[in-house]
Amino acid sequence: MPTLEINGHGRVWVDDSFLSLTREQQQATVEEIAANLRASASVIEVELPDGSIAEFPDGTPPETIKAALQKKFGGGPKKNYDLADVPEAALSNLGSSAGQALSDLAQPFLHPIDTANAIGDIAGGLASKAGIMEHDESAADAVGQFFADRYGSMDAVKRTMAEDPVGFLSDVGTILSAGGLAGARAAGVTGKLAKVAGKVGDVVDPVSLAMKGAGAATRTAGGVTARALGLSTGVGGDAIKEMARAGAMGNRAALEQLRDIAPMADITDSAHRALGDMTADRAAQFQADMAPVKANQTRLPFQDVARSMFEARKEIFHNGKPKDTRAAAALADIRSLVREYASDPRQHTAMGFDALKQRIGEIRDGTEAGTLARRTADKVYRATRETIAKRVPEYDVAQKGYQNATETLNDLRREFSLTEGAATNTAMRKLLSSMRNNVNTNFGERERMMRELAKRESALPGMIAGRNLNAWEPRGMARVVGAVLGAPHLAAVNPWMLAAVPAMSPRVVGEAAYAAGNAASVLTPDMMRLIGRTSYQAGRATTNANGKKRAPAARSERW
Repeated sequence: MPTLEINGHGRVWVDDSFLSLTREQQQATVEEIAANLRASASVIEVELPDGSIAEFPDGTPPETIKAALQKKFGGGPKKNYDLADVPEAALSNLGSSAGQALSDLAQPFLHPIDTANAIGDIAGGLASKAGIMEHDESAADAVGQFFADRYGSMDAVKRTMAEDPVGFLSDVGTILSAGGLAGARAAGVTGKLAKVAGKVGDVVDPVSLAMKGAGAATRTAGGVTARALGLSTGVGGDAIKEMARAGAMGNRAALEQLRDIAPMADITDSAHRALGDMTADRAAQFQADMAPVKANQTRLPFQDVARSMFEARKEIFHNGKPKDTRAAAALADIRSLVREYASDPRQHTAMGFDALKQRIGEIRDGTEAGTLARRTADKVYRATRETIAKRVPEYDVAQKGYQNATETLNDLRREFSLTEGAATNTAMRKLLSSMRNNVNTNFGERERMMRELAKRESALPGMIAGRNLNAWEPRGMARVVGAVLGAPHLAAVNPWMLAAVPAMSPRVVGEAAYAAGNAASVLTPDMMRLIGRTSYQAGRATTNANGKKRAPAARSERW
């Protein structure tokens, strides 16, 4: 009898008729046998905290199951600390506590809709408990239990201090600040104590600087904070404010540059597209401005053109002999052209004179700059142009508009090295530097020119800001300061110095600025003010409330 090897179940014998089946039928038979074997296999089912089911092979020792579940979900009795042991434990848990703090701090901004829903559920649950309205109370219960676990007893308080030192100080800072806000208008001693409490809260809270910076970056009045974070990161405040604007606009290209998941070349490509659009706009505008000139059939005289050639001849010739043969040759070519156009009445219009001007321009471009030949051609060229402008004013408007647009395009190409054949790396460096304000960028002039490109490519400033902020380490001198604050010997003396390090990371600040800008488009002003003071606590509380309210549907997980 033939045998089949079924993964996870060993060999299975089948009768000889299996060999007469088609390949597809044999595969279907194997799958059916495997499914039956799995269905009949004995397993141990364990319900998990989130409502799902974990399956272990029959015969798995209880110790093995317990160890696997504890590894995945934690558990076991909670540790109690003597007060004398708390400082040492807090220092050892400082790194993990700071990492959790960053995650909780970002939660309201990264998930603004969930935060808004959770705040509403918590408030509704509290109102329901007070008898004001009917509402599901589970979110409020979950948040209450969360803080009860942290501060419901003296052992819980010591455990929180030891295992989550950054979170403990942030809770204390928020409570003191809330007291300051509540009593700020009170008279006498109470008011003074409230103000002192608020100040102490700001100093104690280890995530206060990063929290304020993320929220303030979205507001015009937040320029001071943005500049402070610009110094701490070494990137500059303009990039941080631009990243917040990118978040408010939903500029995903900026986020991709920040996270380094899009090529840097996208930035130069965007700049080239902007120049292409500007070139097309220039041509379209010129055609529109020239439309009335084409329709104008006024006959123009050649007197001024002839006078310019006569004056040029006096400068070139002496007693009938040329002083400069190249200038004489250029004048002869121009005279031949003028005679050709003057002899044809159809060329006496503004458009005819414009064609003559362009032909004279070709002769001028063939001469060497600074020579008498160039000055001669320039003189006749200007006389031809001025003849048109005097009698057809629309022509002068069209020409000046085209000239100004051309100068802007040329300036942009030179400033950012976007000319043909220029090195891409040079263009990239110049574009990235456009948000810096120093002598190398002509104190903001380069940014002004970049904004001209942004009128056609609105995502460009955000992309530049994202690329400038995508490093985890501070830039320039700020890197030295960051290294000092994070030095082990200083952290041992004052561990809370580490709380300032996130505000020195361009990537962290960039993510926070983008998320804050994005959140500002979803959350109400009252919610933003609440989160601006308690973003860390809001992040933890709403995560906990959402977890209670939106527990995943039961599922089977095989171990």
